[in-house]
Amino acid sequence: MKRPDSKYDKYWYAGLTAFFVIAAGLVINMLFNNLSGIGSILSAVNSALTPVYIGLVIAYLLSPLVNKMDRYVFIPLMKKAVKKEDKAKGIARGLSVVVVLLAALFVIFGLITLVVPELVESLSSLISSLPGYYRNMQEWGNNAFKSHPGIAEYFQGFSGTLYTNLSSWLQNNLLPSIAVLTDSIVEATSALVNVFIGLIISIYFMASKENFCAQVKKLMYAVFPQKRTDGMISIFRETHTVFAKFISGKIIDSLAVGILTFIIMSIAGIPYAVLVSVIIGVTNMIPFFGQYIGIIPSTFLVVIADPWKGLIFLVLIIILMQFDGNVMGPKIMGDSIGLKSFWILFSTLFFGSLFGILGMLCAVPIFAMIYRIVKRWSTRRLAAKNIPTETEYYRVEAEDKIEEKTEKAKK
Repeated sequence: MKRPDSKYDKYWYAGLTAFFVIAAGLVINMLFNNLSGIGSILSAVNSALTPVYIGLVIAYLLSPLVNKMDRYVFIPLMKKAVKKEDKAKGIARGLSVVVVLLAALFVIFGLITLVVPELVESLSSLISSLPGYYRNMQEWGNNAFKSHPGIAEYFQGFSGTLYTNLSSWLQNNLLPSIAVLTDSIVEATSALVNVFIGLIISIYFMASKENFCAQVKKLMYAVFPQKRTDGMISIFRETHTVFAKFISGKIIDSLAVGILTFIIMSIAGIPYAVLVSVIIGVTNMIPFFGQYIGIIPSTFLVVIADPWKGLIFLVLIIILMQFDGNVMGPKIMGDSIGLKSFWILFSTLFFGSLFGILGMLCAVPIFAMIYRIVKRWSTRRLAAKNIPTETEYYRVEAEDKIEEKTEKAKK
């Protein structure tokens, strides 16, 4: 298409702009009218990539162990056995991946073998003993509130409603779910296939992670300016450091909390030790709210079995959580996050409302990186304007000093 003379340039550009606006509007309208089709396509793509996601997560979690096995065990051994350094490193990496993966599978299956039968036994015992627990609660309420008939009546009604709802949930929700899970062989097989393929993919990722990272860097430098790429790579490295420290620290801390809970409950003779320890350990992975999420149902389970043991358990678990929050947790986690309690609460609520449990698990490290990026950006902007960057200068009592310093900088 031939461009008109320069005197018609404004009309040319106006017509071209109108054309692109109309075209963009038509494309957007088409997308909105076919959202269901696009959603199904995205769902199919996401389903097809599920093994890749699994492989990436496995590789990311196990890579630190592979690196340590490389550095301290297999590379020193292979350098003595193989003369070529590249070949020695390649063999060492393969051995490290195999050993770490087999060790991880052994630990997981060992825990499942030990914990799952105990969990099933605890649930079966809870279901069969529930009517007896209800009668005990009724008798305890009558004796405890004998001199207060109004409170006793309220307690009887409350415990009756609680028993009815819990029995209904166990009979109509939990047991049918277990039956459906047992009968869903095809779905279980599909999940196992995805996990198996994910394991294979994780082997490739762990074996060649340096090469994959180099290819990504190469593509980034080809697409973006060098200065911007350097900045993005620096952010990615710091994000990896924050996530790795937080996730590994949380896993170790939660495992320690679960084991300590089991030991304390076993010594104190508190019922459902395994079930409650698993609940406390798993929910401890969730920042801030995890302790409460685990303590409330666990205390309820113990109370319905034995109210006095429930009180003992509540006191012991609160002491344990204080020990974890003030002593053990900081020792394990270190200063990997650097967020105040308010921001941990805010990020957990915000990402949890958007993405559920997964959002709550990843909220703190994600928000920690957002916080750091915003802080650095604001610091650079303030420094460029010759305005103080320290937060102390922006307290109410220092406003006059800020204005005075800003005026001097302008002059």
